[in-house]
Amino acid sequence: MRDYEYQSKMAKRVEARYEKWCKENKFEWTDENVRRIVALNNALIEKENKLYELFVKVKNDIENLIAKGHSYYENYDIEATLSYEAGDYSTPIADDKTMCDVYCCTNFSACCCLRTSKDRPLDSRDHALARDLNWNHDIFRNFPDRQQYICRFLHVLAEEETYTMEDLLYLNPDNFVECIEIRN
Repeated sequence: MRDYEYQSKMAKRVEARYEKWCKENKFEWTDENVRRIVALNNALIEKENKLYELFVKVKNDIENLIAKGHSYYENYDIEATLSYEAGDYSTPIADDKTMCDVYCCTNFSACCCLRTSKDRPLDSRDHALARDLNWNHDIFRNFPDRQQYICRFLHVLAEEETYTMEDLLYLNPDNFVECIEIRN
């Protein structure tokens, strides 16, 4: 019960912080902010590509094991996501505890989650990563370059109501890591 109460309080703090930021700040698309968001977006696209390649490799490896008679793997499910894993979550605008709370309340699998199983064929990279749509709307509706492709991961991360647009400026792309879970 204590864990639930703690998580509930943490979620309320994160929500209150996000709402306060939205009321008190008007995010400006300065040249520097555009440059930083585009750099993060491009890095996330590269991370998604790497995740997809690893995801395909894991599926192929499991299929090869099954073909060689390893029946243990016959009913597998694979799920792949990106997560943000930093040694220090603090930013120039928030301390480590605050940003750890933000991290803990963020549903990274909503941003990017690849799934497959024995009975589910692989989707193409573009379909699996929702690249058939330009996510340059809603929270990015005022983004100056309407031709710039915004990846779904960044769009959803911004819409999660945990990280503010200003927080996104300080995320280190190197701290996004691939997570693969295999269930039997």
